[in-house]
Amino acid sequence: MTITLDQANAIALGALAAGKEENVHALSVVVTDAGGTLRCAMRADGVGNFGIDIALAKASTALGFGMSSAQIATMLGGNQAAVAGIIGATGGRFLPLGGGVLVVDAVGGVLGAAAVAGSSPDNDERFASEGVRAAGLAVAGA
Repeated sequence: MTITLDQANAIALGALAAGKEENVHALSVVVTDAGGTLRCAMRADGVGNFGIDIALAKASTALGFGMSSAQIATMLGGNQAAVAGIIGATGGRFLPLGGGVLVVDAVGGVLGAAAVAGSSPDNDERFASEGVRAAGLAVAGA
């Protein structure tokens, strides 16, 4: 099973709505399938282009390690040599900042990832999680 296009759109719209409720408007959201292929990308009006790239790196990071991008940041504990090495090994698709979460089915199987960029890492992660729940899906570890 994978994330459908309707689910991906619902996640992105839910994440943007969660940010808007808190007056955070400069958000970009991506949703991928379990293989990391982009299913949906949205950015709020007036937001620069890099937000999509940043969110996609957060989603890729979550998928690559099987946990949220915030958990990976905590696990690395500021080890800049490890971060630089992983960035190099992944061709720049690694970003250990909060905002990328795994989307799972009822038994914990990974369906894909959702990620937000544009606010603080904690807010980005919360908005991504709220978008997943708004689509009727679950976040790994939640």
